[in-house]
Amino acid sequence: MNLAPGKWVRLRIGLVALALLAFGLYISGRFFYLQVIRGPELREEAIREYQKFCPVLPVRGMIQDRNGAELAVSTRVSSVVAHPSQIKHAGRLSQQLAPILGYKARDLQEILTRARPFVFVKRHLTPEREEAFRAWEAAEQQKARASKTTGRADVNAVYLVPEAKRYYPHLDLAGQVLGFCNIDGQGLEGIEIQYDQLLYGKPKQCWNMTDARGHIVVTGEKAWDPDVMGNNVVLTLDRTLQYLAEKELLAGVEKFRAAGGMALMIRPQTGEILAMAQTPVMDPNRYAQVPEAARRNRLVTDCLEPGSTFKIFTAASALDAQVVKSVDKFHCENGLWRLSPKEMIRDVHPYGALTVQQVIQKSSNIGAAKLGNKVGPKRFDHYLRDFGFGRRTGILFPGETPGLLKNIVRASSAIDRATLAFGQGVSVTILQLTMALAAMGNDGVLMEPHLVKEVLSPQGGKVQEYPPHPVRRVLSQQTARQMLAIMETVTQNGGTAKEAVPPGFTVAGKTGTAQKIVGRAYSHSKFTSWFIGMIPADNPVLAIAIAVDEPKGAIFGGVVAAPIFREIAAQSLRVLGYYPKEPPKDKNEPVLAGMLVSPAAAATGPEVSFTPPKLEIPQGPLTIMPDLKGYTIRQVLTLLNRSGLHCRFEGSGMAVSQEPAPGTAITPGATCVVKFKSGV
Repeated sequence: MNLAPGKWVRLRIGLVALALLAFGLYISGRFFYLQVIRGPELREEAIREYQKFCPVLPVRGMIQDRNGAELAVSTRVSSVVAHPSQIKHAGRLSQQLAPILGYKARDLQEILTRARPFVFVKRHLTPEREEAFRAWEAAEQQKARASKTTGRADVNAVYLVPEAKRYYPHLDLAGQVLGFCNIDGQGLEGIEIQYDQLLYGKPKQCWNMTDARGHIVVTGEKAWDPDVMGNNVVLTLDRTLQYLAEKELLAGVEKFRAAGGMALMIRPQTGEILAMAQTPVMDPNRYAQVPEAARRNRLVTDCLEPGSTFKIFTAASALDAQVVKSVDKFHCENGLWRLSPKEMIRDVHPYGALTVQQVIQKSSNIGAAKLGNKVGPKRFDHYLRDFGFGRRTGILFPGETPGLLKNIVRASSAIDRATLAFGQGVSVTILQLTMALAAMGNDGVLMEPHLVKEVLSPQGGKVQEYPPHPVRRVLSQQTARQMLAIMETVTQNGGTAKEAVPPGFTVAGKTGTAQKIVGRAYSHSKFTSWFIGMIPADNPVLAIAIAVDEPKGAIFGGVVAAPIFREIAAQSLRVLGYYPKEPPKDKNEPVLAGMLVSPAAAATGPEVSFTPPKLEIPQGPLTIMPDLKGYTIRQVLTLLNRSGLHCRFEGSGMAVSQEPAPGTAITPGATCVVKFKSGV
């Protein structure tokens, strides 16, 4: 049957309309399926294709000394990261990258095949490895372009990201005080862990947008993102005084072939710690190479018997309680005092009748024991605990120990009460001992020690401040000044510490020679040599304690520790702007030779401002030594990051000289010394 032409046209139109309707329904259904049913899943997959997640770790804030010198900084390094889900040939990629990154191919393949969207492959590359990786990356991309490969290549899923690495420019200076960080920039010891939350900053997320081949076209990374930068911690330490203390302490320890030593310097009126030195030292840049026992700050964590230095607190207690006068005499039993048939106390030298002042000057054990008896157990215990013995000082530093002070009120043995008066049977930290000493130089008021002056924001605003904090009055002002006069005789003719006095100054101090306990008995061959003192004696500006562990050849504090005190005190006073009243008679006197110019004197000169030049980082590895003059420490670190040199910095401010000289060919692994100076 033949259809009429008009009906055939209508049929074809109907069929086309039906087909279009079916196609429209299919498109609508497909659109509904893709946008509604599978929409969230597909959007997530698309985002994974064109966005790369990369965490931005915090840039740790600086640690500075009281004058702004940088003791701990963060420098920029590169790390290799990867997106395992985008890697197609992990085995082949592992074979190529293993020798570059220092891995075994099997271990690297395990990292590149983890079920994670993002992994760190190698953290904190050395300049040599970074340049080798960049060369491999450029070669792979060149191969891809030459072969006109389409789609993503494995090279696009492995790339470099910037990170911050902790660096200590002065190497082992104040190493145990500063502490150190792990690879993620989190504090593990010292100031780094105590103020970790303030220093660490805030991590954030970063997304990089990529093209179809995986190349980054839009990045959210910033070299030093201000949003993640931590606060800066300003210490009370003076870098110059710290250097002097460490230098002279090491010289003394080496002279007497000692096992180690400690030195502490504070301001009596404020409790500020100006120097906190110990030997052996620790370089926080290489903390893993140092035994764990050598990483701790022994001035806070370790207890020692104070020996005869403790006698001044016995005498101060007796004078303040008004049970004796300084002119009262005590019979010292000609060097041997029997408390019972089996208990006796000896003096190094036999003495007869000694005044309170002479008991301290001559360091009589018997005289000190009789002074302690005069005070009485209950009152003596009260004074010692007021001085801070047997309790923590309150310093904001990890690991402080309270020491050990036995309850002499309950002591059943007379010998226990007697020996405590001259420093046996009690253990203290050098921090406790120095703070108690400083109370006498502060008119009898005990101060809380503090090591941090303030915390500053990255922009320089004050986040937190730590003002001086008095703890309690221990002695009357009259007793404190009387004790200074008594201790001054220790360093005069007839005393035990004439070697402690710098020419032109007066010193109030006390020596000590403490037997060390080995096993459960006192050793007759191992000692701790002490000298604690304040300078000048009439109005102290510094309180300094020196302890030398197991010296050989000589053991007495007046011979071993007192000269170390003298050198540290003399040079430190000069740095602080204090000068001797009289020039030394001996022109060859070593104490005043080679002293540093006083900042107080330097401050009288005209003020000069200087703007550091703009930093321009060359592409590729450094092969020729650049001219560093005028750059800051941080700029020099950034500039030399790709040189492979081991850098050592001296001073602070702007760079004034360098070794090797500008233009010299760089040898990776060599040492570069850069000197800085403020106000240039």
